[in-house]
Amino acid sequence: MKATFRLRPQVLIAALALCGLAGTAIAQTTKVVGYIPSYKGLKAVADRTDLSKLTHINIAFANPSANGSLLSNGNPTCMESATGADIRYVVQKAHAAGAKVLVSLAGGVIPGCSGNWQTLLQSGNRAALVNNIAQFVSTFGLDGVDVDLEGALLTAIDNAGNYTPFIQSLRSALPGKLITAATATYEGGMVPVSSLPHFDFVTLMSYDAVGPSWGTVGTEHSPYAMAQSHIATWKVRGLPKEKLVLGVPFYGYGFNGYASDYGFNDIVAQFGAAAAQKDLIGTLCASCGYITYNGIPTIKAKTRLALQQGAGVMIWELSQDGTGANSLLAAIRSEIGTPPPVGGSRQIEAEDFTNQSGVQTETCVEGGRNVGWIDAGDWMVYGNVNFATSGAYRVEYRVASPSGSTLSLDLNGGSIQLGQLAIPATGGWQNWTTVSHTVNVNAGTYNLGVYAAGGGWNLNWVRITKL
Repeated sequence: MKATFRLRPQVLIAALALCGLAGTAIAQTTKVVGYIPSYKGLKAVADRTDLSKLTHINIAFANPSANGSLLSNGNPTCMESATGADIRYVVQKAHAAGAKVLVSLAGGVIPGCSGNWQTLLQSGNRAALVNNIAQFVSTFGLDGVDVDLEGALLTAIDNAGNYTPFIQSLRSALPGKLITAATATYEGGMVPVSSLPHFDFVTLMSYDAVGPSWGTVGTEHSPYAMAQSHIATWKVRGLPKEKLVLGVPFYGYGFNGYASDYGFNDIVAQFGAAAAQKDLIGTLCASCGYITYNGIPTIKAKTRLALQQGAGVMIWELSQDGTGANSLLAAIRSEIGTPPPVGGSRQIEAEDFTNQSGVQTETCVEGGRNVGWIDAGDWMVYGNVNFATSGAYRVEYRVASPSGSTLSLDLNGGSIQLGQLAIPATGGWQNWTTVSHTVNVNAGTYNLGVYAAGGGWNLNWVRITKL
């Protein structure tokens, strides 16, 4: 609950400073990674997806033949329903939209056309397989490799001592390319800690707590709390924020009279647009008929969690998205903001201040903590904000206020004023919305701040994007 305002001396100038914008890994664009399964039709899915809303596309899945080859006459040897021309089409279209394209290896179910990964990754065979993967990447002009070895297969490869050496070999064979992984978060399904330093980022498959043949019927398949738990597990395992990407499902499962699985688009088509705003059709109980999925509000909440605790969002998978106002991809992008054409963006947690006057922090319903108890004249400082280039920047604020208020932005303790912004009435201390304005800043390093021209509002984060 929000405490009543306290009386305190007014402060003439305040600075809410944000951490550096340039010269760090965090300055890079927030990741929005989407999988396209080859068996859904690479060209068809690419054509109906707004690829400009993505930063990375994973083409899934490629597997080697028995002798370790991934190519045959210019086509993939073991990638269902995909030709070399299909891959080139997606790469060309994605690159034109500003997205990178990776090939995803293996998958949760290894097809019959695949060779034996355990054998091919043994020390005597590994180099040949890695060279073949590198050839595949070069042939199609790909930007990297996503490794999706899972479950018992992953465990067997790791127990034999071959998983991390494989990733190290990929890194050596593909200089300048991305190496990523998808991982589960259960014993026997997690990539080894020893491999983490060698990945550019790791996506958490945070879904499927229950499904057609596993889990406890009567529960949700991908609740928000599970995403929180999985992120916490990987932070303990040493995965840094800038490498952690949260996976979200664009599908659901049905029980007790409903079909076993649904794409989100199927759910909206069958049950109407109102279903897009929910996570459940039917009644959640062990003997009840129900469909469990993630609707737009939960996808947005998970996106905010991913921005607070990690480096972005991963989607399985793009063919299952809704359209128009019911697009989950559009919902993700609305939370992240428009991809910056230059320079990248940076989200700053409001509670990470290096100095402040008069404020406190509290638990936030969107995850983590927010700054509250903001009266007129309060301020917060973070310091040393580096703007790499002069020009326009969009500054977004995640705010909540029962009655509305006003903030102002400044540099170096108010010596440079960047303007005021109205905070709308959101109806509650934890009813969040995003407001923004555009400011012009000369290149340099500053203390950048927000002054509470009026009180009665909370701040969760600030995001700056170079325009």
